[in-house]
Amino acid sequence: MKKSLFIIILSIFLIKNLNADINKEVSDLKNEFKLIKEIYENKIEALEAKIEKLEKEKIKHESKVADHHDEHDEHDAHAEENNFNIEAVLNGKYTSFTRSGEVSPKGFGTAHEGERGREGLQIGESELIINSDVGEKFSGSLTAAIVREDGADKIELEEAYLETLDGSFLDNTFFKFGRAFWNVGILNPQHAHADDFADRPLPYRVFLNKAYNDDGLEASYLFSSSEIGFGIFRGEDFPFGNTAGSEGSGSDAWSAFYKSTLNLSNTEELAFNLYHLSGKSKSPNARLGNEDTVTFSGDSDLSIINLDYENSYSSNQKFKISAEYFYRNQDGTFADSEESTGNVAFDDNDSGYYLALVNQFNDHLSLGYRYGKLVPADVPTGLVGSALDSGNNDPETHSIMSEWKFDSSSIMRLQLNHETPRAEIVDNQIIFQYIMYLGSGGHDGHDH
Repeated sequence: MKKSLFIIILSIFLIKNLNADINKEVSDLKNEFKLIKEIYENKIEALEAKIEKLEKEKIKHESKVADHHDEHDEHDAHAEENNFNIEAVLNGKYTSFTRSGEVSPKGFGTAHEGERGREGLQIGESELIINSDVGEKFSGSLTAAIVREDGADKIELEEAYLETLDGSFLDNTFFKFGRAFWNVGILNPQHAHADDFADRPLPYRVFLNKAYNDDGLEASYLFSSSEIGFGIFRGEDFPFGNTAGSEGSGSDAWSAFYKSTLNLSNTEELAFNLYHLSGKSKSPNARLGNEDTVTFSGDSDLSIINLDYENSYSSNQKFKISAEYFYRNQDGTFADSEESTGNVAFDDNDSGYYLALVNQFNDHLSLGYRYGKLVPADVPTGLVGSALDSGNNDPETHSIMSEWKFDSSSIMRLQLNHETPRAEIVDNQIIFQYIMYLGSGGHDGHDH
């Protein structure tokens, strides 16, 4: 009996120890499995982070390549639509000014498009755009704008051009000819309705009459992250203005540009661009400004430096800083018929710049601030008191913008401007703008 009891107790002890050993082994296995799981989870997370980083870099690289080719290779989008696309843009506004009458900046000879525009409700500039491939080597675009001038609606031909497709003749070399918004400033190649603000910055209004779209030819070559180009133009559009009086000349202006981009990080990009536009304004037409009362005849050289910083800090959030500096030399004669100055010799420099900050908070809301300033030239004695005399005033503008994008085809924008265009004159402006795209392009498809 005692022997049996001893065997039972011993068995229970052995079973208990064996169970403890098994529990310990199970616990150790669990800890080891947990450790292995943590190691592999960390490795998987690191691998996923690397994959995500590579995907972002791939997307940014493809985006950068697309940006460099967009101006030349827009036919890809049209190919999905049988190589032919018709779009329309409605650009309506309501504007209110605290200063009545025309108060364009003095000291520069501002042309009609550079003025602040009409007050009240208005359709604004609406556009009809036709894009198409032309065979296998070319693509083409035509843009007709419907504008209101002198109480009547008019149709203006803004763009009508052909451009070679990538690899059509020489690799990474492109040719564009016809009438277009050329590479003269970062904003010039795109239509105004694709801007971040409801109006163009002061330097664009004064030095380029908002935009330069002359008849001509432009050639460019793409490197991996940069582009160089050269253009020859007729010289009819502002800031030159040669028309019937110099009919047949056909090449009174030229341009050169260099554009480059640099990736600072996975989300940050910096663009550095240089532009130069040079040409002659010839009598008897020359260049007209200030409601055709100011005439300039002579040589004009405009140089522009641009810096753009962009941080796409999430998939639908973006912060942008844009800055441009304009420097112009004019050598010739100015005349102000309203002040009966006659032709006065002029050889001097003026300049201007702007800084714009825009933050896109999500797919719908964006807010922005822009500051612009002009520095007029010193006028000779014969032009004192004329429209070329700034009265020691450097025109400047502060702008605050809020934009609501319903989707890529419908946008509403509210903008407030505080402008000092002339000495002792302050003009506070309210601009409410709506932009509606009729067609497949949408806002992102109209940066022509």
